Amino acid sequence: MNLKNTQYGYGLVSRVFHLLMALMIIGQLAVGFWMVGLLPKEKADIYASHKLGGLLILSLVVLRLVWRSMNQLPDLPNTPVWQIWAARSLQRFFYVMMFAMPITGWIMSSAAGYHPSVADVSLVFPFIDRLSCTMMECSMKGLGLNAKLAHMYFGVLFAVLISIHTLIALYHAYLKDGIAARIFVDRT
Repeated sequence: MNLKNTQYGYGLVSRVFHLLMALMIIGQLAVGFWMVGLLPKEKADIYASHKLGGLLILSLVVLRLVWRSMNQLPDLPNTPVWQIWAARSLQRFFYVMMFAMPITGWIMSSAAGYHPSVADVSLVFPFIDRLSCTMMECSMKGLGLNAKLAHMYFGVLFAVLISIHTLIALYHAYLKDGIAARIFVDRT
């Protein structure tokens, strides 16, 4: 069992990153959609955990990108060029979303003054108190509202993309063409 990827499949580290982050992101999305309907008194602890979960995902995606840069991507066996392009594009867009979701949430919390904290250390989004006004944005309240809207829309988009990704993986598992198995079976 290889830790690193080969041209035939993903290594153990990549597969663990994929599974761990998939579970965390799906969990964060589920909690995010659920907690919107809660009363303010019920939200405080859940929001605090949700914020820390988002920052943990942000940290893991940085580590995952570093790991990915040190590894090759496995070949897609007997795959049309347009499917390779679609698969790689979706993967890249997932990385964008894995940054956009926690960053917009962090900006939203920091602009509202509800900073995530670890061991009583507030984690304020960098430079949030020194952002200058632009024509459209002249208050922390406006910045927080824009970040909240982006976070909400990105959450819906992310859930849709994860659903599409899952359906495509199930389709490839049904075809038994070896593409879906690369993430679950050691082919290195």
